[in-house]
Amino acid sequence: MKKIGIITILNVNNYGAELQASALNIKLRDMGYDNEIINYLYYKHKDYKPEKKSKPIVKIDTITNMKGIALKWIDKYNKVTHAANTKIRKERFDKFHAENTNISKPYKSISELYNANLDYDVFIVGSDQVWNPNTRTSIEPYFLTFAPKDKKRISFASSFGVGSLNKDFYPTYKKCFESLDTISCREGSGVDLIKEITGREATQVVDPTLLLTKTEWESKMVKYESKEPYILMYILTYSPYITNLAKEIQKQTGYKIIRVCFNSVNVEKDPTILNIVDAGPSEFLGLYAGASFVLTNSFHGSVFSLIFEKPFYTIAPATKNNNARQENLLKMVGLENRLVKEGSPFPTDALEIDFTFPSEELERQRQKSLNFLTNAINK
Repeated sequence: MKKIGIITILNVNNYGAELQASALNIKLRDMGYDNEIINYLYYKHKDYKPEKKSKPIVKIDTITNMKGIALKWIDKYNKVTHAANTKIRKERFDKFHAENTNISKPYKSISELYNANLDYDVFIVGSDQVWNPNTRTSIEPYFLTFAPKDKKRISFASSFGVGSLNKDFYPTYKKCFESLDTISCREGSGVDLIKEITGREATQVVDPTLLLTKTEWESKMVKYESKEPYILMYILTYSPYITNLAKEIQKQTGYKIIRVCFNSVNVEKDPTILNIVDAGPSEFLGLYAGASFVLTNSFHGSVFSLIFEKPFYTIAPATKNNNARQENLLKMVGLENRLVKEGSPFPTDALEIDFTFPSEELERQRQKSLNFLTNAINK
């Protein structure tokens, strides 16, 4: 049996990141492969040790860098001031991985990773924004440059997180891509970028969370008990527009509003909106399964709306250039009309969605992606 090591973004207190990491691990086990996640700590982790070698491989603009520093300190402050909720969240995230995910010992620095002499037959860099040029650390490990050259090195559903790349970065990225034997990308825009940068063909596959069916995810959830229907908001950045849209839908439906918060802090100050701050991944899945409508500006928020077949709107921030992820996803399943630009007039589409075609297309894409994975590992 081939042994597979996966590197991806993990342990970042983010529902999408944790669920996509676990999903690929679970699906490879189901396919009969012995595999584990190589626990290279993400640079935001409190135990990560930055080094000279771990500096970003491309220039980070000043605004992005300053924003990253500010968010890091805000996160530290929130953990101290909301210690009880933070503790419960962490326990629930840890419990989810203990029950579902095979994870190696931690590698706390880039040197530890590169000096580890890892004994896998196949190396896979998994999904999420592992190739994002705005990452404030070296993304070289996410091109499997640490893996032995005589081992198979595959990217599965990896993402740039942006729709375009500064052409000054092309030579650096081209050199990094030389480390990969087989390349797949989560977005069609990423496939196009790889062709432009390297001349190589990449395959578009689905995010690992879509490799698991609704039934499989339901088996891992903690059911959310609610006596009345609810609108679920999963919003990564505060948006009065989305809150107001939720209230508009509430007027039409009478549903209550719940916000599952991205950290342990109450975001919505309106007492009529229920903030859930201590959910782990299993509780997050339960909230999705029970929702009657979803509002989100998160890629994975859109993904789980599709998986659980929940009527939804995805709100694209007006000031950001990384909407390609949502656009690609919704175009793939013929639901482009569910993407709403923040600040635009409230949508008037029907609150119900016919999921017949989206579900059929997701199944086609799931099988295509599983075939890619099987062929890449065994060829």
